[in-house]
Amino acid sequence: MYFSLVTIVYLLLFSSLLFILVSKTKKQIKLPPGPWRLPFTGSLHHLIGRGLRHRTLSNLAQRYGSVMYLQLGKIPVVIISSPTIAKELLTTHDLAFSDRPQSTSTNIIFYNNKDIAFSPHDNY
Repeated sequence: MYFSLVTIVYLLLFSSLLFILVSKTKKQIKLPPGPWRLPFTGSLHHLIGRGLRHRTLSNLAQRYGSVMYLQLGKIPVVIISSPTIAKELLTTHDLAFSDRPQSTSTNIIFYNNKDIAFSPHDNY
C-alpha cells in the first residue's frame, strides 16, 4: 500500500511539473481580437442559428473591429471587413495569402492537392 501511494504522489508531482514546463514554453501568437471560443467547436456557436451569416459577421465586426479572428472548428480564420485593409493585403502581401488550406479530404480527393483549384502557389 505504501509503495503505490508514494508512486501516485510522484506521478502527480511529475505530471504537474511537466504541465507547467510545457505551458511556459508554448509560444503565444498575437492574434486579432475575436469572440470567445469553445474547446472543440471554436467560434462556430456565434454563427449558428443567429439569422443571416453576413449580418452576424457584420455585427461581430462592429464589436471586434475590421480585422477579427474566428476559430471554425480546428481551422483558424482571420476575417477582414474593411475594403482598404483587404486591398492592402491582396496587393502588397499577396504571396502570404495565395495558398489554400490543405486538409486530409482534399488531399485524398484531389491527388495530393495537385488539382488546379487546390494546388499550392508555386512554380510548376
